[in-house]
Amino acid sequence: MYLIDTHCHLTDIPASERKAVIERANKANVKKIITVACRLNQVADCLALSDQYPNVFATAGIHPTDLTDNIERDLERVYEYAKREPKIVAIGEIGIDFYHDKFPHHIQKAFLVGQLNIARQLKKPAILHCRGGKNPGEGEKAYMEIIDLLTKEEFGNGVLHCFSGNKVEAEKLLDMGLMLSFTGIITYPANTELREIIKSMPLDRLMLETDTPYITPAARCGQKGEPADIVEIADKVAEIKKVPVEEVTRIMTENAERFFGI
Repeated sequence: MYLIDTHCHLTDIPASERKAVIERANKANVKKIITVACRLNQVADCLALSDQYPNVFATAGIHPTDLTDNIERDLERVYEYAKREPKIVAIGEIGIDFYHDKFPHHIQKAFLVGQLNIARQLKKPAILHCRGGKNPGEGEKAYMEIIDLLTKEEFGNGVLHCFSGNKVEAEKLLDMGLMLSFTGIITYPANTELREIIKSMPLDRLMLETDTPYITPAARCGQKGEPADIVEIADKVAEIKKVPVEEVTRIMTENAERFFGI
């Protein structure tokens, strides 16, 4: 049995460190890694890593903080990448971001819908980003808006990456057929609601990720995250669910391989 990091950003690690990071993951029994693109000019770099390392897979997508003023051209490029390259296993990272709020909300949603259509057309899953604003209640507003959009689009073949919503939002997303993915933030004492969500949801709807290098488990707070951290996240899920970590490992790997086709 082995683990999979379903969402990291190897291209945001200095090139001189990537080999060692991947080797440490392998030694930690993390045998497959999905490195996620957020910009069009990042897709080629993700693909280069996937060519260099057979256990690394890539995505194609435009993050809501990296949009441009030429939606037709950019969506066409996402489509061509995803159609042509067999190691692109998902459309992502796509979604809405009201925290940085770099682009008008209607533009963010237009890019999101366009990329959902690409995912649907190519029969690939979508990796979804949802982040609310800085003020109280704005996280809930963002989640409700993405839920409304996904409902209107009748889109369920996706995963909410780094899920940080509440139990009501989690239940609505699960009812729509989506997966929820959790990072090392579940190990921090303050995040009791996320642990309650994991406790109440079925394991076959859950995936694990590190969001390397941006998030680490509590034990490594302040350091750079890396795919090897997925081991500690799996241990925490086993503790929350009160099941053997071997069972969590098996189900998480089955979920990721089925969802991404890897």
